[in-house]
Amino acid sequence: MKLYSAAYAVSPWKVLILIKEKEIKEIDVIDLDLGKLEHKTSEYKALVPNAKVPALQLDDGTMILETTAICRYLESLYPEPNLFGESPLEMASIEMWNARIANELMLPLAHGFRHTHPGMKELENQNEEFGLAQREVAKKSLAYFEGLISNREFIAGDRFTYADIQAVTTLKFLVRLNRLNLEEWQNLSQYVAETLRRPSFSL
Repeated sequence: MKLYSAAYAVSPWKVLILIKEKEIKEIDVIDLDLGKLEHKTSEYKALVPNAKVPALQLDDGTMILETTAICRYLESLYPEPNLFGESPLEMASIEMWNARIANELMLPLAHGFRHTHPGMKELENQNEEFGLAQREVAKKSLAYFEGLISNREFIAGDRFTYADIQAVTTLKFLVRLNRLNLEEWQNLSQYVAETLRRPSFSL
């Protein structure tokens, strides 16, 4: 198998963390330089028409796109350690927190970055008013998750799961890109720092 990835991009990082957690050796990682638009080449777009990363190419040439789909596929092939839940309740809980992190944190933070950051002017039809409003939405969500993590070690239960991969990758990159200081949310800051000590999170 081949994983088309990109250094320092949030979505591929999630897949790489899962690969390291499961100690999967059968995947060749191909890094694309997004700054040089290597993901926009005709060769890559022939494989991945939407020109996004990550993308997983199976040995028969089949392409699997979208981060969570790739991670779920790898979970089914390499079920240990389990990251998506064992009991029906745990699976539902992890799915719930994945969705909440994506909708309440990742999406508004991404909008805030894309629509307000000077470095995105050439890539995005920016609407600064919308971006600033989304940043405020994200700050309210950060306050909520700050309270949530104050009395638990992990997002979705009593052990490390994909929900923690989703949360920490989002908090590590997108908060900073919105020119926000995560240390304003002390519990979240500590949670991120502790999770980043896991060897799988090394870049």
